[in-house]
Amino acid sequence: MNCSIIEDDKNTVKILEHIIQENYPNITVKGNASSILEGIQLIETSQPDFILLDVNLDDGEGFEILKSFPSPTFKIIFITSYSKYAIEAFKFSALDFVLKPFTPIEITNAIDKVIEEKNHTSYIEKITTLYHNHISKNKKIILSNSEDIHVVAIDDILYAESDNSYTTVFTKKDTKILISKSLKSFEEKLAPYLFFRIHQKYLVNLKYVTRYHKKNDGIVLLDNTRLPVSKGKKEHLLQFLKSL
Repeated sequence: MNCSIIEDDKNTVKILEHIIQENYPNITVKGNASSILEGIQLIETSQPDFILLDVNLDDGEGFEILKSFPSPTFKIIFITSYSKYAIEAFKFSALDFVLKPFTPIEITNAIDKVIEEKNHTSYIEKITTLYHNHISKNKKIILSNSEDIHVVAIDDILYAESDNSYTTVFTKKDTKILISKSLKSFEEKLAPYLFFRIHQKYLVNLKYVTRYHKKNDGIVLLDNTRLPVSKGKKEHLLQFLKSL
């Protein structure tokens, strides 16, 4: 295998090269670049199996390089300083990243994952979703299970239902997607997008709440789905609805 490094800090480049040389004798580092334009040219000439890409370059964001490679034949290890927006985009696209300052084990773990990645089609979907989420306000999320990788617009999700360590996501398009992740993991990602945990079992997109039944302590969604609201969530939910 061979790789290329796109990073504007010379010291970081040396550290990355050393980590690769020490741990991967079968991987050749074929050049490095420090800008978007140089990075594009390096990829075109070196044809790497994977690249280590700094998200925050001096002349712009490393994401810009993806414009020139909408269906990349190479894998990408993203390296970034703290950026809440960028990290959010990675989480929705189900792609990993390495946060600066990093340790050698974090880099080797990332490279190991790149080497083990076998499904190229699913990887392209994840990269496409990442770039979409970075440039668009209409976010999408990757929902993976044993059978498929679903790319779903967040605005299309009506609610999610917990079943222990599994979650079923219900969409406006009348589809159900079962995922082997906890409801809590979805709550953490979707809370900023008007999703509210109304019950231990349910996370709801408040955009689609049409009624709240005071007598039954339940809500009705746009598709007439009726869901219960727990006593502990009732007051907070009512305050939230009034503020919309």
